Amino acid sequence: MAQFVPIKLDVSSPEYAQWRRDHTPDGNGIPQLFIVRADGETLYGRSGSLRGPDLPNMLIAALQNSGRILSAREAQSLSEAADKFTQEKEKGNFESAIKAISRVRKIGEPGQIPSYSEPALRVNRLVIETTEEVRNQLKDLASQIESDQADAKLKAMLGYLKLRQDFGALKMVKADLAAFQKKYTAKDNKQLAREAKIIVSADQANTKSKKTRAIEALTELINETEIEPVRKEAEKKLSDLKQKLDAG
Repeated sequence: MAQFVPIKLDVSSPEYAQWRRDHTPDGNGIPQLFIVRADGETLYGRSGSLRGPDLPNMLIAALQNSGRILSAREAQSLSEAADKFTQEKEKGNFESAIKAISRVRKIGEPGQIPSYSEPALRVNRLVIETTEEVRNQLKDLASQIESDQADAKLKAMLGYLKLRQDFGALKMVKADLAAFQKKYTAKDNKQLAREAKIIVSADQANTKSKKTRAIEALTELINETEIEPVRKEAEKKLSDLKQKLDAG
């Protein structure tokens, strides 16, 4: 019984009237016995007593459909992870958000945690919503990269690389990112993908030595690329990097 929280209600009370609106029993006699899961789903609701092995058998069956029961510490860890994920995502710190949510993998894979407790449902909901956002962005990028416009193709490739950088550690979108890569960064787009990576790498240069190497790579790219939008974007990045390097 440690997995259950017993609650007694008087059938003549207002609380019971509210309960009946959410959980309708099979039968109108008394006593009435309900088993309600953490998410509010009624697993059992009937009138009349259970005799002999019927009660323990029913409880065992209910537990099998109740998902993982979390400890207080696990519930707290999930709540903290969800809070941190939300905060970092709102700031645009997507990699930090993914790291925060990944810390609870010992409890279950975020987005697929087999528990109906509110902290677990919240983590799953946040990850599923983010997964859908990434998938929708990939659909938009695919449409752009399939166009005949060189500017649109470059923008889409840069968008994909940024998306992979931000959300590549999120397990639920790994397959989607890999599918996009296989379809759109090979063959006709191989050169574009390689050159876009150089531009994206320049954005990640956060030390003097890395900025110097990025400047060299961008300069070489400007001189060698045959794709005009790539040259223009590389020139812009090169100018920005030189200003940052001069500013110290």
